[in-house]
Amino acid sequence: MPTCIRTGKTFFRLLLACAAMILLTTAPGTDTDARAGSAAQELRVRIDPEAGRLDGFSVTNLAPERQRIPDFSLAPRMTVHSVRLDDAETDFSFRDGRLRIVQTNGKRDNATRIAIAYSGTFPDAVPTPRFGSDNPGFGMEGSITPRGVFLQAGSGWHPRPLGPPLAVELEVDMPRGFLAVTAGHLLGHEDRNGRTISRWQTPGGGIPLSAGKYVLKRLESDAAAVMTYFFPENASLSQTYLEASARHLATYDRLLGPYPFEHFAVVENFFPTGYGMPSYTLLGSAVLRLPFIPETSLRHEVVHCWWGNGVLVDYAMGNWSEGLTTYLADHMAQEERSDEAAREYRMRALRDYAQLAAGPQDLPLSRFVSRTDPATRAVGYGKSMFLAHMLRQRLGDDEFFAALRDFYRKQLFRRASWKDMIESFVVHGLGAAEAADFLEDWVMRTGAPDLVLTGAEAVRADEGWEIRATLAQQGPVYDLRIPVRLETEGGVTDAMIRLDGPETNFSLTTPHRPLRLSADPDVHVFRLLAPSEIPATVNSVKGAGQLTVVVADALRDIPRETVRAFLGSLNQPRARILTESEAGPSLRDNLLFFGFPRSPALKRLISPPPGYGLLPDGSWFDEAVHPTAAKVDAIFLALPGSGKAQAVTAIFNVHPGLNEDAIVDAARRINHYGKESFLGFEGGRNRLRGTWPPLHSPLTVEFSP
Repeated sequence: MPTCIRTGKTFFRLLLACAAMILLTTAPGTDTDARAGSAAQELRVRIDPEAGRLDGFSVTNLAPERQRIPDFSLAPRMTVHSVRLDDAETDFSFRDGRLRIVQTNGKRDNATRIAIAYSGTFPDAVPTPRFGSDNPGFGMEGSITPRGVFLQAGSGWHPRPLGPPLAVELEVDMPRGFLAVTAGHLLGHEDRNGRTISRWQTPGGGIPLSAGKYVLKRLESDAAAVMTYFFPENASLSQTYLEASARHLATYDRLLGPYPFEHFAVVENFFPTGYGMPSYTLLGSAVLRLPFIPETSLRHEVVHCWWGNGVLVDYAMGNWSEGLTTYLADHMAQEERSDEAAREYRMRALRDYAQLAAGPQDLPLSRFVSRTDPATRAVGYGKSMFLAHMLRQRLGDDEFFAALRDFYRKQLFRRASWKDMIESFVVHGLGAAEAADFLEDWVMRTGAPDLVLTGAEAVRADEGWEIRATLAQQGPVYDLRIPVRLETEGGVTDAMIRLDGPETNFSLTTPHRPLRLSADPDVHVFRLLAPSEIPATVNSVKGAGQLTVVVADALRDIPRETVRAFLGSLNQPRARILTESEAGPSLRDNLLFFGFPRSPALKRLISPPPGYGLLPDGSWFDEAVHPTAAKVDAIFLALPGSGKAQAVTAIFNVHPGLNEDAIVDAARRINHYGKESFLGFEGGRNRLRGTWPPLHSPLTVEFSP
């Protein structure tokens, strides 16, 4: 254990980090347990970036009270050169990633250590798709290249004892200038004999590893030390990320409890990723340069140090940490802007669910592990985020955050389930029966309440007006508390209505003439939106069934594989593709035009909502409506379809003369604007974006004068 010498609050942080290292190997009752007295594993690796090769030597010190010699997991691609028990070489078998000692030369009972010499290559080419993906790492597990090293915790790059993990002292030997980063306590980086040695102490288990020719910068803060490992070309961004990280750490240190690690590092990766590891985040170079990342994605990854990397996830009951992190990072950022911004954020989450997940592709939160497509993201991030919001609305800020602090304190470095998380609210105002119902309704089953406000009438009373109405839910019944707002000539009246059956009648009185009655006007309840509440957006295309794509004559020279890759980024890899000559005027339902068609019959299928003018060819916004439209050279529109309800007609069009690379550059960006109805780009930069207004809500009633 490294010496902990600090003063004041900083000393407490380091003491907590040191205690965490012990807890991860000694805490009883979890799958990260190890009995007191278990010794660490020593791991020395030498990495050759040019050859994509790793040579390793592992020494595992065996606990005296062990019951057996452990087996080890190691990537099947690796070669095991020798295994020794103490000083004697022993026989072993290595098959399908499992290393087993099969002969011990009579030393099985009294051996004190196992030494393993191994090597292997990770020459995998990093995929560089021209279009985006819902998997930010493109499914990569490991790659060693001259540009850098990326080894996931589960890639099997080091021998891992099966059973309780042991703390590891790691030494990474690389060419001069390459700094290696992992989770845990940094012992130091030093140059030795023309090479750079990085030394870490890590809790063990699966160990992630990143390396590159980094510029290391550091900032001390009250919550923890903050570091950046950036390539020289992005080193100028370090101060921005150091200050933002320190600010975010301080916010959540106060809100949730002491930051659980000794430091927090922002590490640059050589291809696009957005990963949160214990004590660091790994962001791709292109991501780092985006100006909004320090206040958005970085904040999200900081919060993961509390949820997911601090309190661990029991995946047997689903992944609760993504939703809670999204709520406390992304939603809270919108709250800080304004109440309206937070309301719009929640409304967009409801639209995502309705467009991308509701229906056959839905899944219960108890089965969500990680996002793999738009549907899992809408459920695992959006619906899960909403559950945290509903608990906060139910309990109030003081009790909500007190419950989270208790949950964090009790479960730090232990695996926790949805049940554990929800039960933490019981002593803070949520009844035990209510907690059980909440878990069953929102975590264990699919779906969402389908609400409608019916029978609303305003009746003259002796001293004003009586408003009578019925709140109903169609389909499965949820136990809900629905905010109701009555707007009158004299002001606003708010009430809370309990809806725990198919319907409930309620009434409100007012001395003033009523104007409007709304249920859940501020979007505090997770529900299934009606089609009239969902404007067509990019996500409408992502969630559209049986999409037909028409490649216009003007873009017929674009390679078919490029069009197919574009469709894959929109979650439509199997869409039917037709040329303009193959498409007839009878096309209906879900359509996407790749380029503006020449056929008058096909042109008539493209028209924006009322109030949004297009130029005569139907493809460009009128400058009188949107002045910035004059600057764009590529545009994407998602429009209501001409066939069945909820159908979508979309068009991606470019100015004549735009070359293929520029067309691809614009098209690949569309995937990142899922909540927008219209987009315009100039030279790859977004110049135009927005969402059509919804038509009507079944939870709003207007009263006649």
